[in-house]
Parts: sequence; C-alpha cells; structure tokens
Amino acid sequence: MNHREALLQLGEEHLEDILNRLKIEPFKDATKSWIAKDIAAFYQDSKKFHRVIQSFGEKTINDLLLFAHIQKPINDEQAQLFNDYGILVEGELPDDLKDCLIQWSRSMFVKTFSSISEGTNHSFFLKCVLLLNYFEREQNVKLTLRKNDRNVRLLTEELIMDKETVWKVINTLVNYGFIKKTKHLYELNVSAYTKWKKQTIDKVLETFYEKQAGSRGILFLQKISKYQQNPDEWVDMTVISDTAIEFDQSRQLGLIQVHKESGKTYVQLMPEGWYLAKKQVHPLWNQEALLVSASFEIFVPYHYDPFILFELLPVCRMKDSHYFLVFDIELDQIMKNKKVTQEFHYTLTGCASAIPDVVDYELKAAINKFKEEV
Repeated sequence: MNHREALLQLGEEHLEDILNRLKIEPFKDATKSWIAKDIAAFYQDSKKFHRVIQSFGEKTINDLLLFAHIQKPINDEQAQLFNDYGILVEGELPDDLKDCLIQWSRSMFVKTFSSISEGTNHSFFLKCVLLLNYFEREQNVKLTLRKNDRNVRLLTEELIMDKETVWKVINTLVNYGFIKKTKHLYELNVSAYTKWKKQTIDKVLETFYEKQAGSRGILFLQKISKYQQNPDEWVDMTVISDTAIEFDQSRQLGLIQVHKESGKTYVQLMPEGWYLAKKQVHPLWNQEALLVSASFEIFVPYHYDPFILFELLPVCRMKDSHYFLVFDIELDQIMKNKKVTQEFHYTLTGCASAIPDVVDYELKAAINKFKEEV
C-alpha cells in the first residue's frame, strides 16, 4: 500500500493534526483525498522530509532508517511520534516512503575506501577448476587418508593448497559426479567434465553454487547487491540482517570480501558473487588483466574470470598461487595440439595487457607449423 492510500484510512481529525505539524495549508474545503495526497507529496520531497525529522534527534532518526532498511523494531514512544507525523500509518511504513528512505540514506551505509590492504581468498570454484585440471592430466590418482600419503602430498604441492582443502574439493567433485571413486582410486569422469565445460558461465556458476551456498546464500548475495551498485563500493553489514551463517559461508566460498573500518564490518561482492547476484559479468572480467613475461610466465589475478583457465591450463603449469596465479607456458605442450594452441593464443590476445614479442613469435610459429603440416 502506498502512502496516500494508507493515509486515507485515517480519520479527518488525525489528518488535520498531521497538516498542522507539517505546516501545510490546504485550499478551502479540501477533500480527505486531497489532504492525503498533499501529505504524501510532502514526504516525497527529500528536503522537506529532512527538515521535519531534524527535530527528532539523531538516535530516533537512525532507528527510523534501520526500521526502513531491516525492519529493526522501534520503541512505542518512537512509533507514536512517527504516527503523529504521518510517517507511519497505524504502525506501518508505506512502501513508497520506505523506498524513498532507503534511497535517501544509501550513502550512510555504502562507502568507498581509498586504500585497503586486500586479502587473498581464492574462490571455491577456482579451487575446483584447478583440481579438475590436475585429474585431466593424471586421469586417475590413488589417494588415502593416511597421514603421510605421498600422492596427497604431491597434490597439495602441485595445487598449492592445504590437505584439508584438497580433500574438501575432492569430495565435492565426487558428489558432483566429476570424479569417480573406486575404493582409494579417484578418476576423472571425462564425459561429465567435458559436457560441463561446454555449458554457459551462468549455468555453470548457478548450478555449482546452488549446492554450495543454497537459496539463503544466494539471497544474502542479492541483499548486498541491492546496495552495492559499483564494484568499488562496500556495504555496511548493519543493513544486512539475520545472515551470520550466510556471511561466514559466502566468505569461505570466496564470494565476498570483508573490510573492518571504525568498528564496522563492510562487505563487497567478489566477481563470482557479483555474477550470481546480478546476473552480470563483473567489470574486472572484461579488463585485459593478465600479465605475460618474456620468460614465458602468465600472471592471472586470483579474482579474474576462472573460465579462461580452461584455455590456459592445457599448455601451462602453475608454479605459484597468491594474489596472482603464476603459470609457466610449456612450449612442448604447445606443439602437440593445433586447436589447443589457437585457443590459448586467442585467450592471451584478448585478456593480456600485452604479449612480449618473443612469446607472440613462438605461439605464431607453432600455429603456422600446424598449417604447413595440413
């Protein structure tokens, strides 16, 4: 119900009292409908609204805003005050006025910070992609829960993950059907993996995180998204209520990052969380953010589009993993498959800020050699 419709439910005496408080003088013999319309129009003007509530005091104003944002209860004295002024009608905040309050006060709860020491938290999806690539190379691996299992140790060293994370990723991929388990033998389900890679980004991410985050987790991301309109904005958790479990879960999955400032906790959607909440590609994924060195190294920011790894990993080997995932280009792999080499070169050209001449030359030479052999 909008504000005008709600006010029409009040008696004429109450409406007259609101007019007097707001110092509104209607024309002579104004109908109840006109009076309700005038009061509602008054509150749609941010300057007039701001002028009226200044007399309420800072705490009362903040409580009203939190009541609008997260339905945080107000006390009886405050409720009576807001009813007297026609802000609440029978204890309810009309929908259109609520939307205005949220819009007008957005800057109180959404901030940008000039300098933040950004932590590095790789998304769970990225970890799964890296482990799938490992199994794509090895096909099958025997793994046990023994403390000093050699293959588990090699796996943690190769992927630069701790043992607990490795097992969590493996068990997830077994549950998803991408890895088949027979006693202690773990084997890539090639057909399921190949089919999965051919799906669209939105389908892959939604299906993957449906199980990991659940509907409440996605709803939590959407709540943040409602406030975070730009990638560099941070949202005060004060206006994201009753989400302690989803907060911890989303942080662990790498869907949000967290910053503490002046005793407050702020959250920001990471690119995958942005995609899940907004159904839009994060602007970072459209940037030419890959770095390529003359030593045949590729540096991929950890929060970059993980799907490009499907084109990079067949001819690369990861050697470091922190803010940048650092890969060595393996020239012997480039010479084995024309399609893989072409896709690799195409991805580098589109996603790297620059490609050193020596690297570009080797890649083009390999592609030309394939053409000569046809």
